[in-house]
Amino acid sequence: MDNQEKSISSDGLLSNGIADVANIATINLDNAVDPKEQDLKNALSMVYEVISKCRKNPGALFEPEFIKAVTNIRMLSPKEWANIRVSIKQNKPSGILLADLDRETNPVQNEQARNSDADIILEMLSENTLYSDEEVNKTFIEDDMRILRIGSQSFAEWISHKFFKEFRRSVNESSIKQVGFTLTGKAKHEGIKKHIYMRTVNYQDAIYIFIGDDGWQKIKVTASGWGLVTESDVKFCKPSSMLPLPLPVSGGKIEQLWDYLNISGDDRLLVLAWMLEAFRSETPFPVLALNGLQGCAKSSTHARIRMLIDPNGCNLRAAPKDIQDIYIGAGSNWIVSFENISRLSSQQQDALCTLATGGGFATRTLYTNDEETIINVKRPVIINSIPIVITAQDLTDRVINIELQKLETYRDEIEINAEFEAARPKLFGALLDLLVKTLMKLPLVKLNKPPRMADFARLGEAMTQALGHEAGKFEQTFNENRIESASRAMEASPVAIAIREMAESCHGKIVFHGTVNQLFNKLMENRPSLEGWPKSPRGFGDSIRRQTPALHSIGISVSQGGVERIGDDRGISITIKKISSGNIGNVVSKLSDRKNNFSESVRL
Repeated sequence: MDNQEKSISSDGLLSNGIADVANIATINLDNAVDPKEQDLKNALSMVYEVISKCRKNPGALFEPEFIKAVTNIRMLSPKEWANIRVSIKQNKPSGILLADLDRETNPVQNEQARNSDADIILEMLSENTLYSDEEVNKTFIEDDMRILRIGSQSFAEWISHKFFKEFRRSVNESSIKQVGFTLTGKAKHEGIKKHIYMRTVNYQDAIYIFIGDDGWQKIKVTASGWGLVTESDVKFCKPSSMLPLPLPVSGGKIEQLWDYLNISGDDRLLVLAWMLEAFRSETPFPVLALNGLQGCAKSSTHARIRMLIDPNGCNLRAAPKDIQDIYIGAGSNWIVSFENISRLSSQQQDALCTLATGGGFATRTLYTNDEETIINVKRPVIINSIPIVITAQDLTDRVINIELQKLETYRDEIEINAEFEAARPKLFGALLDLLVKTLMKLPLVKLNKPPRMADFARLGEAMTQALGHEAGKFEQTFNENRIESASRAMEASPVAIAIREMAESCHGKIVFHGTVNQLFNKLMENRPSLEGWPKSPRGFGDSIRRQTPALHSIGISVSQGGVERIGDDRGISITIKKISSGNIGNVVSKLSDRKNNFSESVRL
């Protein structure tokens, strides 16, 4: 058989497809008696079968049998390898890189040579402690107090540096990946089962805060004081984007913080409480939303708040494209931070709600069909925007909306940033001092009427009393903010607005009693625009149920009963009443007047 008969042309591949090429290869090699030709025949048959299914099962392209078969083909027939390479390119999913297959199947690098560096590294790391955190399904390795997540960018950089320092040569990427796979399995089956934290954690009646510096130092905070520690049972990891907090300095004044944050009035208490709450890991977190017109220092205020809690290489992230972006960001950051939001979808608001109270996200693991990657997180969230973007009532119950006032005078950004950086150690120390005083007061605090975010409200009340305010001050301020947030969120619901207007124009206590269908038709009569209005009584009823908590917060009670005949209609009954203690229609205006009457210079 001559060489022309045994070869498979790339033109034939492109015109006839994978099946034709595999058949031609089989026919041309049917009479092969040479063992090498038989090996080539077997390898081609298996390879083309895998390629034909690789779009649905991309992981098969990296199975050992496939890699071995392609490696043999490359050694036996470069022409066949060229055909295979074109076929893979035409049929592979977009996430697979041909460069990776080229490297893995390079016959020049035999198996022993490719694994030798990995074996050397594994021997070097044989004495290092391995951890498996089953709560987040991640594995870690410890090196001289430093904790690195196996498989992360920081892990790869550490391995590369360690190898070069020892042997004065570089290590290839495939060896590092093989080391990661091996250590992951070893950690899960033989490592220490332990939760590894990111920036802060409550542990044995204390709060530990990870500085994130090269010395891997931590701050231990209790009701009796705070101080730096190096040795403890608490283990922290350091993602590659994490920046260190400043080493805290005692003697700072918390009032100096407002020289750099454009927050005024009682909103300062809310922001301070949010900052302290961000150091606790055991309680739900409210979402901090900074709103305001252009020129009110939203971004700089936002960034400086984060610089005192969880500084990062990118403090202000662009708006998320989908919920996966939110959860992936939460997996590598203690504070989830988004800048200049113009809109949040209902799914994104649900995701932020889940982050506030704790929950998980699962997605298909790359290159697999039935494996899941799970991210379990509970994180403080801070966003800034010009409009109010949080409109879902469930999230509204967990949000602190802060409206920033436009600055009257401006200063050079370079100048104020330099001042803030110089003041940061003392500002951080002042925050820790306030946290200590708050923890001291916390066991003594009782709330009159605990809201939904009761843990946060209790901490805020303890902090406010520690600052010298009278009892109940924070509870009142937080409650007013929640009412204002609910009222603003209602503006996004034409149904809620219509019911509020109906209640405002009604002189009696009973605003409406009838069926949902009757209410739907009654309100439809006065709708100047149908934009956003439900298309059916059923959708109308669902909208009312979603807005019932917000309506109640402004003094309107909505209750739906069973099926009744009322007048000429039979359907679900609904009753709308005024609550005697309610502030229908004027909550927002009262709070706005209170803010507008507050005048205080802010040095920014």
